[in-house]
Amino acid sequence: MRAWLANARQALELAADRADLWPAGTLAWLAFLGWLPLVVTFAPPSSDGVERFGLSLYVSSAFPWNLVALAAAFVLAFAVLCLLAAACEVALGRQASGDAGPGIERASLRAFAIVLLCSLPVVAAAGLALGGAVTVAPGEYLSGDIGTPILLRILARVAPQLALLLVAMALMQTLAALALRARARDALRALGAGARELLRHPVRSVATGLSVLVADGVVLVLQVALLRVLWAPIATALGDGRLASPDTVLLLLGFVAIWLGLLLAAGALHVAASTWWALELGAAVTPDATGKRLRPPLATQPPVS
Repeated sequence: MRAWLANARQALELAADRADLWPAGTLAWLAFLGWLPLVVTFAPPSSDGVERFGLSLYVSSAFPWNLVALAAAFVLAFAVLCLLAAACEVALGRQASGDAGPGIERASLRAFAIVLLCSLPVVAAAGLALGGAVTVAPGEYLSGDIGTPILLRILARVAPQLALLLVAMALMQTLAALALRARARDALRALGAGARELLRHPVRSVATGLSVLVADGVVLVLQVALLRVLWAPIATALGDGRLASPDTVLLLLGFVAIWLGLLLAAGALHVAASTWWALELGAAVTPDATGKRLRPPLATQPPVS
């Protein structure tokens, strides 16, 4: 336990010292969850909005092909985000270890396969939760309980599915982190090596994965809360038709600047998480950005040939 906490502390210190890795960490965070605060800020979910959207799909003359096209767009966007996240992880590992050798394309495809395969159980669990919500939603709409918001009632009804989703996210994120750092030439062998490492050290591995997941969740909630507060006066000004006014322009510039700062801070935290995994797996000493051999690397990347 003491060594585990020491690794976490050292990971934070190393991430603070390696600002050159923050851009790669920022891109990885943006592909992972960094896009979600903007979506929630600009288009906050509501039960009425979801109902109108679903009804518009159903009554459209293009039904069910509009639903098929929407599903295909979601799958394509999900695959692109997985590929971007995988490529950023490879770039982060190589930059941290000072490895500028060839083979980054193959390494990125290997990491993409790992991320995609580890995402499938999470997608399946999310599908179960969504299916449960769709099943109980009509009854909650017709319920006489007006004291509790309908979204909270639906979430309470699908609590087991949501718990399964959280367990799948924690386990698959842990497995992906281990597999990405496994010394294997293809994704399946890397996943096997990651699974064996998880079985050898289940408590520390799952604890690290849960800690990273909780930290990501806290950062996500803080970003959503802050961006929504900052966006409220801008939305009011835009609704009043004051887009070109100086105060609205200043508010927009401030919003963008703060959002970029939040992204960079989340990227630094992502670097710390990558560092922590590397230290847990016993990374060797490698050069830092200046070529000076002072501290352990922030990530390890297996050679791909």
